Amino acid sequence: MDRLRPVLGTAGLLPLALLVGLAVTQGFDVAAFGVLAPEIRQTFHLDNAGIDAVTSLTAALPVMGAIFLGYFGDKGNRLHLTAAGAVLWGVAAILTGLAPVLAVLIAARLLGGVGLLASRTIYPSLLSDYYPPEGLAQIFTIFFIASTGLGLVGSPLAGWLGAAVGWRPTFVLLAVPTFVCAGLLVFLHEPPRRPIPLDGGTTPHLGDLAVAGQFEGSIREGFHDVGAIRTLRRTWVAAFLFGAGTVPLPTLVSDFFHDVYHVDSSGRGEIAALLGLFGLAGIVAGGGIAKRLLATNRLTLFPPVCGLFVVEFGVFALIMAVAPSEAGSVVAACLLAVGAVGYLPAYVTFVAVITPGELRSQAYAWSLFFYALGAVCLSAVIGAIADASGQRIGMGSLAVLVIIGGVIGMSARRFVRGDLDRLAAGI
Repeated sequence: MDRLRPVLGTAGLLPLALLVGLAVTQGFDVAAFGVLAPEIRQTFHLDNAGIDAVTSLTAALPVMGAIFLGYFGDKGNRLHLTAAGAVLWGVAAILTGLAPVLAVLIAARLLGGVGLLASRTIYPSLLSDYYPPEGLAQIFTIFFIASTGLGLVGSPLAGWLGAAVGWRPTFVLLAVPTFVCAGLLVFLHEPPRRPIPLDGGTTPHLGDLAVAGQFEGSIREGFHDVGAIRTLRRTWVAAFLFGAGTVPLPTLVSDFFHDVYHVDSSGRGEIAALLGLFGLAGIVAGGGIAKRLLATNRLTLFPPVCGLFVVEFGVFALIMAVAPSEAGSVVAACLLAVGAVGYLPAYVTFVAVITPGELRSQAYAWSLFFYALGAVCLSAVIGAIADASGQRIGMGSLAVLVIIGGVIGMSARRFVRGDLDRLAAGI
């Protein structure tokens, strides 16, 4: 704990711990839907394209509303939005388990998608303002390590519960901890929005931070201001392609092993847990790299690092698709998990550094918007390819798209210096 004190600053451990707790409990529902997707598919008489469409659309369509959450996050109280999102998420999990027909299931998943938005837009914004700028890479790494590490129990727990009591009671049981964490938010206060000043346009300044005001413009003006950051605009293209692979990833992997190797729900839960462990390793690696880049002022390397993680995901997705044995596909799936989440500490840190404090929630929101848009536009196509030509061809096609996205993301490096200089000049 003593080693963390400089990183935690005056805010202490409580904000980080509660936001981790919420992320973990919300992740249980995502894990359960992925692991139990084949059983859900059978209950509602869906094919691969159908369950992939339900997963992607109900996860991604609400994310289209992330721009509104980001906008209100920059204008109002982010803790109130966090609590409301957590409650929505818990209610959606219960409705998922009780859904009598497909329409109710879809409505429940859409509601849950709305609840999840806060963890992708508001949580990073809060952490950026609660904690000192010099430690942001470590804070985000701790957040993702803790939420991923604790979330590892979600997949096997969902698999075991699904096998023991069925998929419907599983969702109801996994929703309970979300309400507990939401109630504990009353112990937190809304932090002031703070910029991360840059000396000479390039070096993070680690002294006292001025307080940024709330955003006063319209949603359109917010998009214009965030879009003026050319580095972020380029990464949106990469996010569009990457989202097609990672938004529905639990379902894609579960369906792949169910259809290709006939793995049951318990076995798929164990595979998902392995992916979580390797994803945790990716976060550790990505966080360590982000910490070094921030400490040594090599900010232009953030986009290439993020892009390389994305390419790594695509390469091993392709290997998983063509591997001749179940063991080979499991190994490849585990390794693709490194890239699936390993980019997060670097990317979230970089957005915090390159974006003015009053625009930070919207910056995260627009990135999430394009990430989700890729899933909406491309995932059903991948599912249709899997139905027509088999899961291996479908996964291989997805891998190619993701690799292209990673290469595009790496190319954003050439805009970083100019964006940092404009930020330092207040343009």
